[in-house]
Amino acid sequence: MHFDTRASLALYKTNLELYLRLCALLRENSLRWIDASTHSIDTCSAELETAVGRMLAAGDWTAVTLAAGETPWKAAQHQVNAVQHLAETMIGSQSAFVTAVQEALSTWQRDAAAALRETTGAMPLSTTLRDLIEDYLPSVAPPPQAAAAKPPRARRAH
Repeated sequence: MHFDTRASLALYKTNLELYLRLCALLRENSLRWIDASTHSIDTCSAELETAVGRMLAAGDWTAVTLAAGETPWKAAQHQVNAVQHLAETMIGSQSAFVTAVQEALSTWQRDAAAALRETTGAMPLSTTLRDLIEDYLPSVAPPPQAAAAKPPRARRAH
């Protein structure tokens, strides 16, 4: 049987669709990471600006000292909240990414099987692959029977 070139074209297109989908998923996941990082940086920057603003608004050294003294505690509290928010966002993002990749691979598997069925006349994959190998790879003659019956040579010790 001659392998139908439509099958290889259909599989090639199916693979390209998978690659495009995976690229889109990676782009979306990267953008979620960038958005979460940007949000974290923006909130930290806003907290620093607020602390500096309180010190600038202070009328005397006592008020500056009080504002400066509470800044590390507020920053620590803010950082804990920011890290928790970032972790929750990243876990959700990775979970969504893994689920989408699994769906993309399932779709690819289904589409590849359908492409093979449609182009090879519903033959099983093993038959299609065997025929492909037979059509495109040169036949290798089996070794002569005499060579199979010949005892192996003894190895020399070094």
